[in-house]
Amino acid sequence: MSRWTLISGLLLVSGAAQAAPEQVPLYREIKDWVVACDNLRGCQALSARDSFEYTPLVLHLQRDAGAQAPVRLYVRDVEQRGFSPLLLDGKPLANAKALQRVEQSDETLLVAEGVDAQALLAELRNGQQLRMPAEREYDAVVSLSGLSAALLLMDAVQGRMDTRGALYRPGTRPDSEVPPAPSAPQLPAYPGTTPLQEAESQAIAQAVMAQTRDAWSEEDMGGEPEAEAFALNDREALVIIRTWCAAYNCDFAVYRVDRQPPYAEHDLQLDALPLGHEGLSGWVSYASDTGELGYLYKGRGIADCGETGAWRFDGERFQLASFSYMGRCAGGNPGEWPELWRVAGP
Repeated sequence: MSRWTLISGLLLVSGAAQAAPEQVPLYREIKDWVVACDNLRGCQALSARDSFEYTPLVLHLQRDAGAQAPVRLYVRDVEQRGFSPLLLDGKPLANAKALQRVEQSDETLLVAEGVDAQALLAELRNGQQLRMPAEREYDAVVSLSGLSAALLLMDAVQGRMDTRGALYRPGTRPDSEVPPAPSAPQLPAYPGTTPLQEAESQAIAQAVMAQTRDAWSEEDMGGEPEAEAFALNDREALVIIRTWCAAYNCDFAVYRVDRQPPYAEHDLQLDALPLGHEGLSGWVSYASDTGELGYLYKGRGIADCGETGAWRFDGERFQLASFSYMGRCAGGNPGEWPELWRVAGP
């Protein structure tokens, strides 16, 4: 071995030991799993096979950042057929008692937390398939391909690698060495403003739609465009124009303008979304009582993938308040899409 090869190897080992933490927010698809970590380094991993291999059984785990944060694991039977004994590669789960039945308003879950969840994960990560047999219908299956890499990524994001509480490969480092969770952004309260009168709202909306038509008009509009105007303050208005609609998503143009003619346009001053997402498509709305501008974009009609986000107006700009994203169409609904941005308070 040459001297340069030896030095290079030592540098690589040293770099791996002192690697910079993963950037967040983070979203990654690893084989049959999705890992998502938000701006506070709270992470979750979801079993998410391709939608053409549908299964009603879902395995989901969550863990916040910080030394004392426990892991929470739950198993969902989407079709609510009633849980039968779970099998790991054809054999009963050794840690099946770690799962406790929890009744919710609309479904029943199997839940494990803390050390019970970690013991169960230690068993699952060495398997290939978690199966719930069915007597009359098809079996429900969770593929465990990618679970180990998902656990390792969660540990890396939260600084848990080689600690006693690590999910993938517990080591000897004390959990006290795990970095604390970052502080959540605190958004200013919405200052509020007097809503537009109907006549002023319609005048602004129609004028801005006429002025901007060349920027968004298409040959086949799929129907007449529609516009709404809302007061941002005593000088400016927000105008949302629905320009075109397909089966389950619409296109929108959003403008910030003067409330007086000639309705000069201003920069929207909208915080950027994480991971290069653009937003403001699918369905866009503004809540004038809370100052929140939001959107919901469906990846397909049944809404088992897509993205949703919201901004709060602080009197000057729109600050990002929430963002969730699910890139893989694998069952579920918008309320289950992984959260990638959180703020403090309501």
